[in-house]
Amino acid sequence: MLLLLHAVWTGLLFAAARVSATATETVVGVAGGDVTLPCSCGAAQQVGVEVCWGRGEPSIFSCHNAVISGTGNHVTYRRSKRYSMSSSSSLSISSSRPADAGFYHCRVHLPGLFNDQVSIVHLLIIRRCSSCSSTFNFSAPDR
Repeated sequence: MLLLLHAVWTGLLFAAARVSATATETVVGVAGGDVTLPCSCGAAQQVGVEVCWGRGEPSIFSCHNAVISGTGNHVTYRRSKRYSMSSSSSLSISSSRPADAGFYHCRVHLPGLFNDQVSIVHLLIIRRCSSCSSTFNFSAPDR
């Protein structure tokens, strides 16, 4: 009986984590430039909610591997000065680097058990091409 209860509880935790996460978005940035990751959680627009951005896969209960968190315009934690959060809860990374690439998650903390909303963003950082031409010819080829 105890094993059955554990299996049911584990299943509920897994289902709660999957239901509250929105689809993964992909953002492409250029190394050395600024990049902005959107927080697609609807509750992120509410006044007074706590929002946290973390790296990697989100945890069921808390913000995992946090890079920045806060409420509104008040930042309570920031791993680096390169991270900032807008009033719409988007994460901005200044002077992006190839090491910044990977998965990020925006977590909106809401009252109640398993009410948090999570959105996941996959960040790709491409290197600048110093030998590439900055002008492109889009005209049709001569025939």
